[in-house]
Amino acid sequence: MPNKDNEDELVFPGDRLCVIEEYLPGFGTYEDSTGNIRSQVIGLPIYDRKGHVVSIKKVTQRLILPQKGNVVLARVMDVKGSIASAKIFAIEGRSTRSTYLFSGLLHISKITTSFLRSIYDAIRICDVIRAQVLTSTPPYLLSIKGKDFGVVLAYCSSCLSPLILRNMNLYCTKCKRSERRKVAYRYYIRMRS
Repeated sequence: MPNKDNEDELVFPGDRLCVIEEYLPGFGTYEDSTGNIRSQVIGLPIYDRKGHVVSIKKVTQRLILPQKGNVVLARVMDVKGSIASAKIFAIEGRSTRSTYLFSGLLHISKITTSFLRSIYDAIRICDVIRAQVLTSTPPYLLSIKGKDFGVVLAYCSSCLSPLILRNMNLYCTKCKRSERRKVAYRYYIRMRS
C-alpha cells in the first residue's frame, strides 16, 4: 500500500490505497467488497485530506517500467527476516532517473552464492543497491548476485555518515568502525591512497 505522505509512488490497477473509513473513492479509484479503496488505473495517488477523497492522477507520459533483465538502482526500505523491500528509482541505460518509485523485493537467496548467516551481513536499511530485475511485474524480484551487483552506497549504522570502501571493507571515518555488506565492484565512495 502506498504511503499517504509519499504521493510520488506509482500505483497499479488493484493496488490498495486506503479504507473507506479514511477516504472516499474519487477519480480512478473504486471501493471493493471489503471496504478497501483500490486503484483502477496506473498513476499517482492524490489524497485530499480536507475533503477526505482519494483519486488517481493518470500518468500522461510514456511510462518506462522495469523489465526482466534490467539493471536498476534501488534504496533498501525495510529488512525483515530473509527478505528486504526496496524502492527502484533508476533503470540503467535510460536517459533520466524515473520520477516514480517501483517496489522491489530481494530474498536472501538472491544475494550471494556464499553462505549468509543473516541478511544484515549483506544489506541494511537505506543502502543503495545495484541489482538485476528477475520478473516483469511488480513487486519486482531483484538479485544482487555477482561482482557487479550489490551495495553501491551505504551509511553507518551508528552515525548515518556515508561509508567509504577501504580494502573491500566499509569504513566510517567519524565512528572509526567497519561494517559488512555485499559490496558491488562499482561502490561509489572509495578510500583514496
